[in-house]
Amino acid sequence: MFEIINNLTHSRMLFKMGVVFTVVFTTLLLILLFVKTSRDERGRAIIGKASILSTITFIVFVNIFAKISSYIEIDYFSTANIVQWIYNIVIMIEVFAIVIYKKIS
Repeated sequence: MFEIINNLTHSRMLFKMGVVFTVVFTTLLLILLFVKTSRDERGRAIIGKASILSTITFIVFVNIFAKISSYIEIDYFSTANIVQWIYNIVIMIEVFAIVIYKKIS
């Protein structure tokens, strides 16, 4: 299992895909944060709930990274790749949480 993780963290194709995901989901998050419905009290509450969820996700993934870093080969590129994908996962969860909370409310 650690060999698979090691191969994924050293993959340049996965890094380039991560760049695309970063641009797309960061743009979506900025749009969702600055849209008119996010400026009222209900919109701020939705963003707050989604941010708490994404913060918990960030803490979990950083701790997982800290635990597996002793088992895989860590260099600059693999660290950048892992940090980029942690950011992408956190942003995706925040975007999806905002959309789901807006549909529920």
